[in-house]
Amino acid sequence: MSVLRQNEIQIISVLKEIGGKAPLPELIDRTGLRDAAVMRAVLALSENGFVKINEKRILLVRLNQEGTSYAQLGLPESRLAKTVHSLGGEASLDEAIAKAHLGEDTIPIVLGWISRKRLGEILKREGLVRIKSRGRVSSDPDEEALRLIHQKGEVRFEDLSPQLRETISRLKNRNLLETFQKIEREVELTPEGLLLREPEIKATKAVTALTSKMITSGEWRNVELREYDITASPPAIYPGKKNPYVEFMEEARRILLAMGFTEHEGPLIEMEFWNFDVLFQAQDHPAREIHDSYILKDPSSGHIDDEELVERVKRTHENGWKTGSTGWGYNWSRKIAERLILRTQTTAVSMRYLASHKTPPVKMFCLSKVFRPDVLDAKHSMEFSQLEGIVGDRGINLRHLLGFLERFASTLKLGEVKFKPGYFPFTEPSVESFVKHPRLGWIEFVGAGMFRPEVLEPLGIDFPVIAWGMGFDRLAMIALGEDDIRDLHSRRLEWLREKPIR
Repeated sequence: MSVLRQNEIQIISVLKEIGGKAPLPELIDRTGLRDAAVMRAVLALSENGFVKINEKRILLVRLNQEGTSYAQLGLPESRLAKTVHSLGGEASLDEAIAKAHLGEDTIPIVLGWISRKRLGEILKREGLVRIKSRGRVSSDPDEEALRLIHQKGEVRFEDLSPQLRETISRLKNRNLLETFQKIEREVELTPEGLLLREPEIKATKAVTALTSKMITSGEWRNVELREYDITASPPAIYPGKKNPYVEFMEEARRILLAMGFTEHEGPLIEMEFWNFDVLFQAQDHPAREIHDSYILKDPSSGHIDDEELVERVKRTHENGWKTGSTGWGYNWSRKIAERLILRTQTTAVSMRYLASHKTPPVKMFCLSKVFRPDVLDAKHSMEFSQLEGIVGDRGINLRHLLGFLERFASTLKLGEVKFKPGYFPFTEPSVESFVKHPRLGWIEFVGAGMFRPEVLEPLGIDFPVIAWGMGFDRLAMIALGEDDIRDLHSRRLEWLREKPIR
């Protein structure tokens, strides 16, 4: 008579009911037992020769972040071809790229696929590159494959048709998807297992530990202590932890607070006055056009309460006021200044802060969201976090700014830092700072400088102020070793589980 544990008897019974073999997930589902209990019972039956475990490696395909974006929005070459067709069949490259909302860095790739897929003809007329449509864009096998995988989450490569496999290979070369292996296990009754009959099986109760109740009641005499396999690997445990991006954000906050900074915040919906005008940015500056700012439709405008500040900013723009500047030489419009936008920079927070903190020393930072029309790709997003800071005091100069940036980068362990002269409408002198990413090379992580008199004097500030603004998401990419900005907000559990805590 064979002596089996209750779970093992249940596994044998289920296998006989469904034809002698079943995938491991089906056994778990049919028995109602936990994964570990089923696997333990199957291994015990396998050791006794009643079942055998068949393993098969399968190749699975799933989309990465960029592939997911294209599955939802369409491939860039299809979007460009459809845009050209909607513009009458021919258009300049610049116009088509802008209307299709594509980034300039995608142009070489898009033009290559336009030609390869015969979606359009690339012409050069009067020194300008133009695209001529070849007609209405039909369905694209690449896009259909992306949508199929996006819908299913992941697909088995062996289940795909030869044509679809070729498409998958092409998409993989474009770095739009990834493949990974998974082991499928199937449990099958052996001839010995098939011959087992219930009258020939004796059930025994197996336990992993004796309790005080078992000992005092004498029940311990009727149970079997399960052997403990010290060579077996324990199950992976994933304790709760913060998202790595959030943890890095809090680390940056802790460093700045420890350096004596005060954190401040401002409205996400901002008037152009605080976002641009106070910063001595001309009202006809390209950054204020619709393709670089999200302009609100309803409500469309706000109201500036400080009339004296409005007058000083107006005169500074028109003729320089008493700043020593000649100004921009145009008629400043209050109507434009009061337009509402989604703020494009946290420097607007610095301006509001300086307007109400006119006594040095001043030391403030803001780590918050900003919004700019852009194309979502590995390095760009329409919504991202910016880390802005200002330091104002008597005797502050550019050396203090460079020293702070080097110290901050060193404390965050960002690696090597280098500077080069830069230009910003509201600072002079200005610098750009770069840090070295292990795979992407030198990446700009901060623009900085000394606020111009045209910015400070209208606010009533009579001491120098250094300012810096960092693209915090790019900073996080460097610190966390990521190549794609979209991975910072990933929902992939394996990424969140495996990412080490800094």
